[in-house]
Amino acid sequence: MNKLKQWLDIALENPGWKTFFSVIIPLFASVLSGTFVVEITDLQGLRWHLFYKAWSFYGLIFLIVIIFYYNRAIYLRELEIMRFSDIEYCIAYMRSKCLPQAAEKYKELIRDGRGDELSQLMAELKKSLK
Repeated sequence: MNKLKQWLDIALENPGWKTFFSVIIPLFASVLSGTFVVEITDLQGLRWHLFYKAWSFYGLIFLIVIIFYYNRAIYLRELEIMRFSDIEYCIAYMRSKCLPQAAEKYKELIRDGRGDELSQLMAELKKSLK
C-alpha cells in the first residue's frame, strides 16, 4: 500500500506524468467511444437499447470513475499547496507539526526548570516565520 501511495504522489506532482495522463485518458475515452458506437450499430442503424450489452459501455463508466478520482486528487493536492501561500496557515502548520516534537524533546529540561533552550527555539521560530 505504501508503494501505491508513493506512486500516486509522483503521478500527482510530476508535470510529466500529469501531461501523460492528460493525453492518454482522452485517447482511451475516444477509442472506447468509437468502440461503443460500433458495438451498438447494426445494418439498420444505432440500437441504443443494446447499450448495456456493449463491454465498451462499462469501460467508459470505469474510465469516468478513474478520471473523477484522478482529477479530484489533483484538485485536493493543488488546494493543499495553495494553503501554504497563507502565512497564518504556515504558522499554524509549523506549530502543529514541530512544537509537539520540540515539547517532547525539551520536556525534561522544562521539568527541571531549564527551559532556556526552548525559549531560544521559540524566538528563532517566531523570527523565521515573520
